[in-house]
Amino acid sequence: MGREIKNNTFFLISLGAIPGALFRWQIDEIFIINLIGCFLLGFFNSLDILKRYKLTLGVGLCGSMTTFSGWSSSLYELLNKGLYKLFLFNSITIVLIGVLAIGLGHILAKKLNA
Repeated sequence: MGREIKNNTFFLISLGAIPGALFRWQIDEIFIINLIGCFLLGFFNSLDILKRYKLTLGVGLCGSMTTFSGWSSSLYELLNKGLYKLFLFNSITIVLIGVLAIGLGHILAKKLNA
């Protein structure tokens, strides 16, 4: 029984991960795709939907769409170029705007649930 649930979870997450990776590849702008992913994560996690949909959409789609490694790589490039102020600005703003995007997604989902 436990193995069957694990396989089902793997399948559900994979269903979302494939389009998420494709969106990330097509948009190819780290800041924009991370904001979209944050908004959608806040939205999906706040909807009154079954856990399996949250796994597919939240973990699979949003997890695959957003890219911490890509963002880290672009920050590293700024450091290598000696652009320390831009590095600091980008480090702080993406986190703050990402949290704001999650909050906006949460608010929208709660209004739809009401």
